[in-house]
Amino acid sequence: MYRIKLNKHLSMKYLLVEDKVQQGQVILDSIAEFLWNNGNEIYASNNFNTRTDYLNIVRCCDCIVLLIFRGCPVESIFRSGQETFQTDNDLGKSLNKKFVLVFSANGVYCNAIPFPHKIFHFEGLCQDELARFFNWCGKLNLFTKSSSYTICPSSQFH
Repeated sequence: MYRIKLNKHLSMKYLLVEDKVQQGQVILDSIAEFLWNNGNEIYASNNFNTRTDYLNIVRCCDCIVLLIFRGCPVESIFRSGQETFQTDNDLGKSLNKKFVLVFSANGVYCNAIPFPHKIFHFEGLCQDELARFFNWCGKLNLFTKSSSYTICPSSQFH
C-alpha cells in the first residue's frame, strides 16, 4: 500500500513590468496583489536598487508579467520583444525564454504554444475586467501556490 506525502509548497517567482508609455500602477498593483495572495513571490521591475539585482531576477524568475496599454499588437511583443522593449534589451531577450503573461486592453495573452495565445478576453483593461479574470483564475486554481507530493510505501509512515 502507498501513501501520498506532502513535501512542501512551491511558489512561482513573477516579475511585473509596466508599460513605460502610460502608467497603470493601480492595475499593476491589483495583479501583484492577486499573485501575492495566492502564495507567489512578486518582483516589480521598478523596485530594484541596482541593475545587477534586476538582471538576476530577470534570469531566475519563472514568469514575466507585462502590462501593455499602448495599441501595439500583442503578436509583435512575442515576435520582437527586443524592439518592443528597446530601453531594456535584457528583458527583450528573455521574453522568448520565459513563460510570459501579457495584460493588454483586449485580454490576457501568454506565450504557450501556439503563441501568442489569448487565455482571457477583456472589454478594456480596468479593475472590473481584472476582477472577472481573477475570479476565473480562482475557479480553475490558476496562479496558486502548488504543492509537491511524493508517493511513498505506507511502511515509511509507521
